[in-house]
Amino acid sequence: MEIYEEFRFFSKPLLKEANEASNREKRNKCINPSLIENLPLDFVFHVVKFIYHRKNELRLFVEIDETGKIELLDTSITRYETLPTIRYFKNGKHEINFTERPYPNGREWQESEIKKPLRKQSKFRKEVLGAYKNCCAVCELNLPSLLRASHIWDVKNGGPDTINNGIALCVNHEIAFDSGLLIIKPDYKVETKDKIGVIVKELKLPENKSDYPCKEYLERKFKLINKRVK
Repeated sequence: MEIYEEFRFFSKPLLKEANEASNREKRNKCINPSLIENLPLDFVFHVVKFIYHRKNELRLFVEIDETGKIELLDTSITRYETLPTIRYFKNGKHEINFTERPYPNGREWQESEIKKPLRKQSKFRKEVLGAYKNCCAVCELNLPSLLRASHIWDVKNGGPDTINNGIALCVNHEIAFDSGLLIIKPDYKVETKDKIGVIVKELKLPENKSDYPCKEYLERKFKLINKRVK
């Protein structure tokens, strides 16, 4: 069957739970609890869009009624990825898939950001951004304040501060790359999960071939992401 549309969605109980978590975690955008209480129990609340608000956090655009009215809700990437998916087919049928939650038996959880000392990586950043001509290798954004020298294989796992272990990415695409929503394969093909607005199929590479991303590190990253989602 040919898919017409696909969304992650909230049921009313899931929306109430996510909103309460957002309040507990002191996130910027929450929905008025009284509004949620008055919503119908049998409605499917589609997440029609999201943006990367900050590291490990998404801002969800939640459709709350049949007129298309939108409410904004900030939540973690993990919580978003646990939402069920609904697929609408062109023949009028639909299919719902549920995702395993971090804790069994409906147990709720809370997430917090652990702040770590900032590594001094100005040399690494300068060299990586220079190799990519100060442009994001995915979208070609060229604003230095929004660019990151993103490690392919994390330093904490033994990755070096070398140009071929780095890729110049904008903030959004760095978050997507780190979380596995954007995958850069060893052949430099770009793949995405969910609708994150990336239409590029291949990475934009440096002029100097010796600065190309290390295929071994990309392979390790690819395997790590696949292992994480299984």
